[in-house]
Amino acid sequence: MIIWVMPDSGARTKEDYELLRRLFEKEHPGVELTVRVFTRNVLWRKIFMLKNPAPEEEIPDLVQIPHYWTALLTRAGVAENLSKLDPGLSLSNVLFPLKPHCYRPGTKDIHSYPWWFDMSALHFRGDHLKMVSAHPEEELATWDGLLSVCEALKRAFRDNPGYYPMQNSDWRGSLSVRCALPAVWDRGAELFSPDLKTCLINTPQFKAGFKDYITLAIKEYMPILRERGSLGTMVSGKASILISRKQGVASFDTKRGLRVKTVPVPTTGNVYYSYLSGINLIVNVLSKEKENALKFIKWCARADNQIRYAGMMEVFPAFEDSFEQFIFSSARRLQTYSNILASSKTLPNITVTGTVMEILNKVFAVSATDIVEERFTMAGLDRALDNACKEINHLLSLYEG
Repeated sequence: MIIWVMPDSGARTKEDYELLRRLFEKEHPGVELTVRVFTRNVLWRKIFMLKNPAPEEEIPDLVQIPHYWTALLTRAGVAENLSKLDPGLSLSNVLFPLKPHCYRPGTKDIHSYPWWFDMSALHFRGDHLKMVSAHPEEELATWDGLLSVCEALKRAFRDNPGYYPMQNSDWRGSLSVRCALPAVWDRGAELFSPDLKTCLINTPQFKAGFKDYITLAIKEYMPILRERGSLGTMVSGKASILISRKQGVASFDTKRGLRVKTVPVPTTGNVYYSYLSGINLIVNVLSKEKENALKFIKWCARADNQIRYAGMMEVFPAFEDSFEQFIFSSARRLQTYSNILASSKTLPNITVTGTVMEILNKVFAVSATDIVEERFTMAGLDRALDNACKEINHLLSLYEG
């Protein structure tokens, strides 16, 4: 049985998946699990070959996907109907924000099943922040406060070469759409209209949210295209603040001897939002081991495996009982995530969402290069978003109309 996955635990990916394989095979004698690891971009390209694979192509039985790929892969005829494989399969214990992203849109047929999820939070080094703020948690509650703290940190560490107030959490070291979305939502903006048929990224509110986030790079509070999302700079003292979806950052105080505190992502309004990303599993319609694939999905959903895996990957269990057990049996550092979950938002499970994210990532990639080469303008970003909006509206007219 073959599963395609993404490198979610960075340098530990091979080690973590090897442990997962051994544990599953131990409980399922006679079933051999082969794990193939691909970056998200490579997986995005390979997965479309599954509709009509060449004879020499490897056929996976299971594929790990972001939650918002479910509708697309269902429409493409790649994701098997799990409700038909097992009519008793239920989402009753799945955390509420994750449930809508498992169904074929417009039905109650389950085509992907939750594995785990993560959500964004702000982490800061207490030893650094006390140098510039008497009440850092209060200041970091707002976007203006974050900018003020970053400016103070920039001055305080001006004699520390290579220091930036914020660590860049993007794995490419670029600008991150996922990190920008909470700022967009804070402004009252959305990617799509309520009926999901119109793109709204050309609205003043959406553009303002993107600009809030990009300001961190323009003012050189956060490095871009100089590092690749490593947590090393915060650990080494070359950064003080990090917005990340990895809950393991909050354990630096125990693992690395640092005083790291975790708070919600700052807001420009009265409500803060967190970006929640679910990771699901699908069974390939071409799989010849669908029964074993379903066994793997159910095995991953078991509470003990949910808790074990969340600890390994620095993420969160996707089921109510295991989530509560995980965060409240852990150190107090994780309990703040219970409130963060209540204010989290997800990308919608519609056919075009994955492509929309690719389009926005390209806008940010160009913006990052322009900032580094000192030719970026807000007017240029406005034009890029206007053009992207036209492209996305065309896609919506084709697939969501």
